[in-house]
Amino acid sequence: MKRLFIFLLIVFAAWYGWKHYPDLLKKHGMHEAVIVNNSGHPMERVRLIVDGHTYVKEALPNNDQATFQFEVANDASFELEWQYSDMLGVKHWTGGMVPKGPMLQRHTMTIDGDSEVLYNAENK
Repeated sequence: MKRLFIFLLIVFAAWYGWKHYPDLLKKHGMHEAVIVNNSGHPMERVRLIVDGHTYVKEALPNNDQATFQFEVANDASFELEWQYSDMLGVKHWTGGMVPKGPMLQRHTMTIDGDSEVLYNAENK
């Protein structure tokens, strides 16, 4: 009985590998979000929310950037929240657009000295 179970397990694994072989070797591309800090202040607790997923960078020094790679299941927009380490309050920005389709993009969000976000999207 034990040998039969092991044999069936091997047969199932071989069948599954044969049927899903192209999917196992195929690399899926991902979108990329780049957050650039040009504010003149070090940032803390930078949160990027897209399509229900949250990406976090605990500290982002001035003139530095953070990059996140992500996938989306639906068309989505960005939510960006951050704090400055030397100022009180939480800053918030919503905008941009990420398409679900096969087109992959690099989304750059640059935060300037007035806490304004300059958004740019380009195809990869």
